[in-house]
Amino acid sequence: EMDGNNHTNAKPIFEAIQRQYPYSQYAVLADLRIADCLFTQGAYTEAATAYNEFIKAHKAHKEADYASYRAGEAYSKMIPSDLFFLPPPREREQAPMLDARNALTQFMMDYPTSAWKKQGTKILVSVENLLVEHEMYVAKFYLKRDDRRAAVVRLEGIQRLYTYSTLVPEAMMLQAVTYVEMNKPDDAKRVLNDIMKLFPKHHESLRASDFLNFIQGNQKQATNRGGADG
Repeated sequence: EMDGNNHTNAKPIFEAIQRQYPYSQYAVLADLRIADCLFTQGAYTEAATAYNEFIKAHKAHKEADYASYRAGEAYSKMIPSDLFFLPPPREREQAPMLDARNALTQFMMDYPTSAWKKQGTKILVSVENLLVEHEMYVAKFYLKRDDRRAAVVRLEGIQRLYTYSTLVPEAMMLQAVTYVEMNKPDDAKRVLNDIMKLFPKHHESLRASDFLNFIQGNQKQATNRGGADG
């Protein structure tokens, strides 16, 4: 019945297997298939719980990596969509995003050679991008109110925390610009050098190089003026 995607009818069958053969290999597999049924029915909270319970009880099972990946995917399904809801997710409660990120990061660490790694990575990139967008949204909120110190606090942890996000270079560039506005050119130079070192092929790397040259040029001119005044 699972092959026909008739998950509503299949779930009671797997539950019956659990009751009748509680100590068999079929009962173990029934646990996982029940989680699949819940996922397909859109009961993502219950599905995530079921996958996590399966992993906890059967960490060495041949499908434990699948359960771990699927738990992360279930959490990601709980993230509200921008298409039909306002305000957008970056302004809302971050719990589903954090749950998805934590679950998928754990999956990557526990099962680095899993056949589900590619799919897990794709979801994790999307989730971390949402989280970085949220941090940048908050930083820009502070910048609009001329609270650059608070903005920098939100920005400076992004590189360390979100290793899968493709938006990290953009956040770092905003951080460098903010440092310049705070009259902290050396901090800006450090961030710009990190962009070029860590993301040499990203388009922000070229911008970072140009901006770094601009800062260094200004510093050189200030030094020359200071020498002339002396």
